[in-house]
Amino acid sequence: MINNIIFSKDRACQLRLLLESIKKNADNIFNVNIIYKASNEEFNKGYEQLKAEELLPNINWVKQSLNFKKDVISILDSNYEYSCFATDDDIIYRKVDEGKIIKAFKEDKDIFCFSLRLGKNVTVCYSMNSKNKIVPFEDEEEVIKWEWKKHYYDAGYSLSVDYHVFTTKDINKLVNKITFENPNTLEANLQIFSNFPKQIMAAFEQSVVVNTPINIVNEVYNNRQGEQFAVSVEEFNKRYLDGEVIDLEKIDFSNIIGCHQELYLPFKNKQ
Repeated sequence: MINNIIFSKDRACQLRLLLESIKKNADNIFNVNIIYKASNEEFNKGYEQLKAEELLPNINWVKQSLNFKKDVISILDSNYEYSCFATDDDIIYRKVDEGKIIKAFKEDKDIFCFSLRLGKNVTVCYSMNSKNKIVPFEDEEEVIKWEWKKHYYDAGYSLSVDYHVFTTKDINKLVNKITFENPNTLEANLQIFSNFPKQIMAAFEQSVVVNTPINIVNEVYNNRQGEQFAVSVEEFNKRYLDGEVIDLEKIDFSNIIGCHQELYLPFKNKQ
């Protein structure tokens, strides 16, 4: 299994969608840990409701403390050979083949990370409003490899907290060397290791994860979001507490061209 640390703030409804997508497309692949933070009692009710649903077995729920770095390091478990981070607005929209991920790492010791959000289909960088291009030097068995230091935008951005799988040994070493107070400063401060000696990124030919930037909860960076399908975290939370959930089966994943891409998220009454 891959140790998965998910960061969530005020988005129990969207987190539920991620957990449902894990259950559908990555069942028994991730050891799921959730570090969560609620800004007020209504958002906390959302998380308590989600915990009670028990969508996945053995989720490790960790309420974020005043020492976020300690929270993260305590969960970077060396008993797991591989680890990845994720955010609550990620969705696993296609089946994940864990065997191919592990095989890639085992066969090529120069792989720094295996990205679940990248692939040949990812031709647009949403955050920079620019084109992405991956030039793989290897393309076989539905896995591509490229030299990330020779690429730009998403294809050259190895240290992402959106489902990039690392060896636990590598990422643990880097996380321990930096200061950070939240997921945004964790990702930002990891970029000082842009000269990490391992040169290679790998991915499936077609991405399996997409991030849906339709609202914002961080107070550090004003990231691009919500230009097409904006829905506030307050509205999501209210609808979830009122008995509605996002309908994973009705989301249109037919044309995923970015690792960040706004999607319309339809609701249904929870059964």
